[in-house]
Amino acid sequence: MSYNVKNYTEQGGEVTHIGGKLIIEEGAQVEGFDGGGSYTLPTASADTLGGVKAKVKDAETVEVAVDESGKLYVPAVPKIAHQAASEASEVADLVSQFNALLTALQAAGLMEAE
Repeated sequence: MSYNVKNYTEQGGEVTHIGGKLIIEEGAQVEGFDGGGSYTLPTASADTLGGVKAKVKDAETVEVAVDESGKLYVPAVPKIAHQAASEASEVADLVSQFNALLTALQAAGLMEAE
C-alpha cells in the first residue's frame, strides 16, 4: 500500500498519520487526554510546567536558559562595587568621582563604552 499525501487515516479511522506540520492555534482544545477529557495548556508557574508568551527578540531582550528540570532562568544583572556618596567640595573632585562611577558601570556591562 502506498500513499501520495502526507496526512491520511487508515484502518477504519483507527490510525491517523501526520506527515506534515501540525499547528494547534491558541485557544484550541485537544480531546482524548486524561480519560477522554479535553486538554488546555496551563500557564507556567514555579510549580506548574506550562506555556508562556514571549516577547519577540529585539534590542531590549536577552537570552534565557532552561535547565534539565525544565526551569527557565534569565541572566543575573551584574552588580558593581559600592560607590560611596560624594563629599566633594570642588567641582573637579565631583567630576572625578562621577567619571569613576561611569567607568564602573561600563566595566559591569550596565553601560556601553564609547
